[in-house]
Amino acid sequence: MQTLKAITAAISFCFVLSIPLFAQKQDTAKESQKNTIVKINLSALVFKNISVQYERKIARNISIAANVRYIPFGKLPFLSSIEKAVDDPSVPVKKAKLGAFGVTPEIRFYVGKKGAMRGFYVAPFGNYTRYKTNLPIDYSGKTGIFNGNISTITGGLLFGAQFKLGKSVYLDWWILGPNYGGAKGDLILTTPLSASEQAELADQIEELKADAPFNKIIDSYTVGSTGALIKARGPWAGLRGLGFNLGIRF
Repeated sequence: MQTLKAITAAISFCFVLSIPLFAQKQDTAKESQKNTIVKINLSALVFKNISVQYERKIARNISIAANVRYIPFGKLPFLSSIEKAVDDPSVPVKKAKLGAFGVTPEIRFYVGKKGAMRGFYVAPFGNYTRYKTNLPIDYSGKTGIFNGNISTITGGLLFGAQFKLGKSVYLDWWILGPNYGGAKGDLILTTPLSASEQAELADQIEELKADAPFNKIIDSYTVGSTGALIKARGPWAGLRGLGFNLGIRF
């Protein structure tokens, strides 16, 4: 009789222990069926930018993702830092404006045992961004505003980690993602220019073309009686990083 009670108690104990294990397996199975995460970049919101990402699991340790971002046209962020970098009295940086739309596709390789969507990952990516911008240049007591678009195409490698915060809530941390490529675009000033104004404006652009950071991007320019054209051509370097994205898995 005591032996029967002992056996019954042991079976009951094993059954109780198996309940959370069974529930855990069910949760894991359900999670494995959720192959999509949609995320919003919290860091971008701080700077009044919109950045969202779609990630889809395609293999045990591999996923693909696409990020779309939009920067409303307006004054430059980090104005004091940009003024120090430009360091040219002929360019009133406070009058400059910038907006952008970009797309970044990537493929992620997760290196941990938990598979895709969780843990540390390495992600080769490509990036296309179209900047809407204006460049103010002072000449002859006036400020000429060059308006136009510059398109950039780069490729790089992103290092990051993704964590599960709740049942379906995830945090994706972009740690570091250097990228490099090229830029191309035109900036146009449309205004009547006298001969003396043409000469002074040409001198100002030539000085910009000779100094950093514009020497890397200004390829050529023309100045005439109806305005001026700056052709932007050159290398382009970028850096993805310190991005915190909150997402829902489904």
